[in-house]
Amino acid sequence: MLVSFIKKSQFYFIFSFLGLIIAGTLLLRLPVLRGGRELSWIDALFTATSSVCVTGLVTVDITQFSLFGQMIVMILIQLGGIGIMTMSGSIIVLMGKSISWSESKILSNMTDNYSPHGVEVMMRTIIAYTIIVETVGMFFLLIAFLLSGYGFIDSLWHSLFHAVSSFCNAGMSTLNGNLEHASSMIKIVVALLVVLGGIGMYVVYDFFESCKLHRKMRVNTKLILLTSFILVITGTLLIKFYQFRGNVHISWLDAAFQSVSARTAGFNSVPMSTLVPGSILVLCFLMLIGGAPGSTAGGMKVTTFALVMAAIYNTFCGNEKVLIFKRKIATSTVLKAFTIAITFIVLSAVGAGIFQGLTKIEMQRAAFEVISALGTVGMSLGIGENYTEHGKLFIIFYMFIGRIGPLTLLAFLLGREKKSKLLYPEEKVIIG
Repeated sequence: MLVSFIKKSQFYFIFSFLGLIIAGTLLLRLPVLRGGRELSWIDALFTATSSVCVTGLVTVDITQFSLFGQMIVMILIQLGGIGIMTMSGSIIVLMGKSISWSESKILSNMTDNYSPHGVEVMMRTIIAYTIIVETVGMFFLLIAFLLSGYGFIDSLWHSLFHAVSSFCNAGMSTLNGNLEHASSMIKIVVALLVVLGGIGMYVVYDFFESCKLHRKMRVNTKLILLTSFILVITGTLLIKFYQFRGNVHISWLDAAFQSVSARTAGFNSVPMSTLVPGSILVLCFLMLIGGAPGSTAGGMKVTTFALVMAAIYNTFCGNEKVLIFKRKIATSTVLKAFTIAITFIVLSAVGAGIFQGLTKIEMQRAAFEVISALGTVGMSLGIGENYTEHGKLFIIFYMFIGRIGPLTLLAFLLGREKKSKLLYPEEKVIIG
């Protein structure tokens, strides 16, 4: 029964995204969206996939779309960011209806964290959190754009689009040059929205529940917050260091912004061409890790990375068990973390090789673009508009895999779990 529910959830999850991508592709083909100029099928598919998968990679700059076209892109980002399954449940809740047992069971199996009884409460919390954060973010962005000299109508639209794009970790911008010429206030607000969108619904739900019930936060929540903090600080210091060593100075704010944006928003506050190889390597590392489970971010997820690091640390300490915050982590969970992490690394390496062969660009740039697509980040070294058609199709495939891959892989691993009643003799294997 459990396996059938998981398969059903996988089917809904994958095909809901496919359906939205197809609908977005058809809409983006309308000439009215680009001032009478029709978008090619491949570019329409690329933009729709990038929007729904909240990646942010583009082959046609968003500024070339009309206001109506940008609105379509924003809606695709919003629906893709929250997720069709989550959005469907949220709509049911907002209509005043209860989620059925089967719907709750599917959502519960996909989250692998909460009972079906708590799913509806979680859905209400998440939809309220999304609306409040995006609204407050839009308000502060409106002030920031007005202070930057934009008119009220332009400021209102830019603030709305960037609030959605930031919270959903999409990285798309209605400004020329992304956020390279944005004010410090705009960068700070966008970075905060990226963080709030990337910490995940489990953290948000657990935080409110712990406050309401006066209990301690779950280990999962502590692990996400601590790991995210360490990654942001480490990324900031390394980017600043490499840029200093490369004699290409950037401000501390820009270094911190790029560290936050790499997991996995994709905004850039400095021209990507000014980043030295060391900084690019740091960004690749952060893009591969991504954000938190149940968030708008992609990547292998911070908990996966944290469990792998914790397992390595405990092994060096001589512990046979993986301990985090004085709690034992199940061996099966640690094995899943290693499986997902290695899968992402292999996909990145293989994808870089294939993409380099398709586009004939240098390997470092190919690896960067592929990891950006797989981690649904959207950062680019400025070659997006020069992709070959085969290159575009390959990046589209990787953006889709990066969006649905981790959750689908987790659901698959859950469905393959078997409780063996047999005890096998132990055998040692020489390693090292």
